[in-house]
Amino acid sequence: MIFAKKERFAGVVKQKKLFMLSLLLLMLTGCGMMDKASDALGNFSDEYGDDIMQAIDDLQNAEYQDGPFENELESAREYLLTQMQEKYGIEFSVAGREELKNYGPFHGATYFCEVSPVDAPEQIATAVVSQTDYQDVRDDYAIYYFEEDAVAPILTLCGTKDYVIDQRISLEMPETEKLWTAEDKLKQFLSESGAYVKLVLRFTDDLDMETYAEYLYDFLNSVDQLECNLLLQAKANKVYIFHEELDILDGFDASRYSVEGLKQEIETFLSMGAPK
Repeated sequence: MIFAKKERFAGVVKQKKLFMLSLLLLMLTGCGMMDKASDALGNFSDEYGDDIMQAIDDLQNAEYQDGPFENELESAREYLLTQMQEKYGIEFSVAGREELKNYGPFHGATYFCEVSPVDAPEQIATAVVSQTDYQDVRDDYAIYYFEEDAVAPILTLCGTKDYVIDQRISLEMPETEKLWTAEDKLKQFLSESGAYVKLVLRFTDDLDMETYAEYLYDFLNSVDQLECNLLLQAKANKVYIFHEELDILDGFDASRYSVEGLKQEIETFLSMGAPK
């Protein structure tokens, strides 16, 4: 989310620069004066282009005023950790990567980091706050209230499939300002939070594509008994051969799959490389 926002802002800045430098050309060409417009744009760019670009850069680097924390790492870190403690009633500390990025005087600074409870450092979550849009911390710590119960049925399902020689299962969710607690119902959490289970299946190496397709076909026709959405991946020979989001809570229909179709999908997938 944060990185997509960075790219969008950088794109906007470039578009503004190009727009301002080409505006005069568009106005003059509308009058049928292409040559004069081209000369005018060149003169305009030579005389004012650097100043305009510098002004845009200065605007981008300007800071938002009156935010809940300063555009400074220590201030942002203290604010986020205080927000997490107030939200969950336990003390947190920074547990991994962190980043503070300024998006200018209108959107302000955004701070992202990995956190964990001081008394449970293994429970690493992501959290984000900003001076404007996300003044209430957004995080995914709630997965630790529900992960054990959410993954249990999937682990049981995998145990019934002889072709699954190993699996990796984790509960994932988007960062949210909503407070989920251990007292909330699992079904409500899975249907309302945007949470899903990421499941990576491991198959025996060096089998043919049709055999892998048969495995996937069988597994896909078994997931309708689950009560959560899945990000399903499969690996063999140390590479991914399948990657698909399964919206089980909203009309997932396994009948659209066939062994032949899955075989073609695996072949196409392998030609595209590993999932991002």
